[in-house]
Amino acid sequence: MEWLNYHHLYYFWTIAQEGSLSSAAARLHLSHSTLSEQLKLLENALGQELFDRKGRRLVLTEFGTEVASYAEDIFTLGQELVQITRGRPRVRESVFRVAVLESTPKTVVYRLLEPSFKSLETLSLEIREGPIDALLELLARNLVHIIITDQPADSSAPHLFSTQKLGETDIVLYGTPRLAARYGARFPASLAGAPMLMPAKGTYLRQGIDRWLADRSIEVRVAGEFDDAASLITFGVFGLGLFPVRAVVASEVAKEHGMKCIGTFSGVRETYYAVSHERRQRHPHTNAIIEAAKERLLVSGLPKPKGRPCPAPRRRR
Repeated sequence: MEWLNYHHLYYFWTIAQEGSLSSAAARLHLSHSTLSEQLKLLENALGQELFDRKGRRLVLTEFGTEVASYAEDIFTLGQELVQITRGRPRVRESVFRVAVLESTPKTVVYRLLEPSFKSLETLSLEIREGPIDALLELLARNLVHIIITDQPADSSAPHLFSTQKLGETDIVLYGTPRLAARYGARFPASLAGAPMLMPAKGTYLRQGIDRWLADRSIEVRVAGEFDDAASLITFGVFGLGLFPVRAVVASEVAKEHGMKCIGTFSGVRETYYAVSHERRQRHPHTNAIIEAAKERLLVSGLPKPKGRPCPAPRRRR
């Protein structure tokens, strides 16, 4: 029987978590050269390279990603074994690591993640935010289980990612009662020259709204641009301008802040995806999220009056 050197595997696993030899060496209290030699011994034993070098960073190869997945399971079980031998009760804490595109509304994220809370007595949830490239790197390094995003993974990415559509939501325009009275009467023509709070340039939602306005030859005054959806809504509530809201959370904005619906950006929708690693078995919470997502993103009872349909209050489930 061939035996694996678990010290070398642990060193590799630490490098994968840290993303560089220098950081891993400092964490392990080893010299850079010693750690590099140990990594090379493991690669020789396994017969394949575990990392590609990208500038100063080390990026897992496809084979390295698979090995890192096994290493995580091995050392997690090892920690449990130590707990048992010391007479401590065995409690399997399920850690669910989620990466979220920074522009994704946190209310939507909570609604998507909520199904995973109900099936476990013990749950540790870790959430990371950032741009999509950084999140995909975390996924490639096995540092997160899933990415929630409004854009599918790039098919040209060096690692194999699986993208699952979760659902979509309409986009509705809201404003304070004063702004709604001024700009809502002849929607959408009344929007000409109106102050608008917009998502940041380059985001899928901003592109959709810009196209919608251009198709109708409507020019608005951009009063503010925001990376964060919560900040955009906050400034809208204080009357800085009209602002887009995802229909799935629109009733909360209306009820909690007294905002009024102006109209719907017909044909503009935001789609949400779950991105996971194709070569790694899906975390059970990921499956729960995918199964429940369409219902949780659905806004029921959309009325269809002439003029400017707005979402009805969401039914509590």
